[in-house]
Amino acid sequence: MAVLRGILCLLATLTAVPAFAEQAVAAEGPILVGQSAGLTGGQASYSADVKTGIEIYFKAVNRNGGVNGRPLKLISVDDLGKKDKVLANTKKLVETDRVAALIGYTSGAGVEASLDYLDRVRVPILAPMTGNMGIRAAFHRELFHTRAGYDDEMKKIIGSLALAHKRFAIVYLDDVGAANPKAMHDALAANNLKAVVEVPMNRNAADFNAQVETLLKATPEVVVFISNGPPIEKIIQGMRSKGYGGQFATSSFSGLKVIEDLKGAAAGLIMSQVLPQPNRIRLKLIKDYQQQLKEFAPTAKPNYTSLEGYVAARVLVEGLRRAGNNLSPEKLVAALEEIRRLDLGGYEINFSGKNHDGSRYVDTGVVGSDGVLRY
Repeated sequence: MAVLRGILCLLATLTAVPAFAEQAVAAEGPILVGQSAGLTGGQASYSADVKTGIEIYFKAVNRNGGVNGRPLKLISVDDLGKKDKVLANTKKLVETDRVAALIGYTSGAGVEASLDYLDRVRVPILAPMTGNMGIRAAFHRELFHTRAGYDDEMKKIIGSLALAHKRFAIVYLDDVGAANPKAMHDALAANNLKAVVEVPMNRNAADFNAQVETLLKATPEVVVFISNGPPIEKIIQGMRSKGYGGQFATSSFSGLKVIEDLKGAAAGLIMSQVLPQPNRIRLKLIKDYQQQLKEFAPTAKPNYTSLEGYVAARVLVEGLRRAGNNLSPEKLVAALEEIRRLDLGGYEINFSGKNHDGSRYVDTGVVGSDGVLRY
């Protein structure tokens, strides 16, 4: 009897979650799109750039009549970079604001924490600003990526450095599960190497002295990061101040502000990027991006982070246009799955009913003594 009561309680909990996918969103007024981002805290600068990239394209679309005659409106809410807050924000955006889709989340751990909920309510989430492997390990029909994952980034970084180096340390965030460090270990194993030390860390911590000492003790030739910028800055500064002369490399998650904040200590830092260079104006994508950034956010400087938000917005708008009138989350998911070889002007997106990894593009560069990232 107790078992039966438990089953009934579980069913009641599951059925209490609203199913929005079959319901049309509001037929008039703006198409609402939701974003949870770390607008304050350690990811504030990064998140602001993502938001800017999304908004400039939405504004350009709205100036030209919107999507199927309706304007776009982005609802951004602050999650402080905390995954529990991301889930709470997601529920609010879906259940209270009734958004048609979600876009540009800046916490991979937060997306991971929200996936079970999104699987139940069946509302699409497009382009989390992360290569987090925890959200790529299994297929989720509502989740669409417009950038390469950290597995592709680590293969590129470690594969190149392993030609000359054998002692690698890996450093990653402690709130994203085992998938990210696995991508790092797998890239090392592909080159017949093992990490001399692995160091998890808190993305919002203020003190990284313990991590610095652990890394120095292991005497690595290369320290590889998957992290937001502030922890990377403090660890590099701490290790350099104690005489470390080895190599540092980071995934795209760090953002380019890490170069500015590190100043001279950034020289030699290797960075992977998952989009074309934001100053390559010979590409139509970059030319459009720079023109719209200048028009709608004139004080902002072109960078990879806002470009990634811009690409996400363009792909979402393409899906919304294909979904047509009487928009619903389910129609949007189906429309996105029909996107094949979408050329945005030098950057291509491919989806299907079985594959939502839209791009595998990865490039790497090195920061010069002048603070410029070169490829």
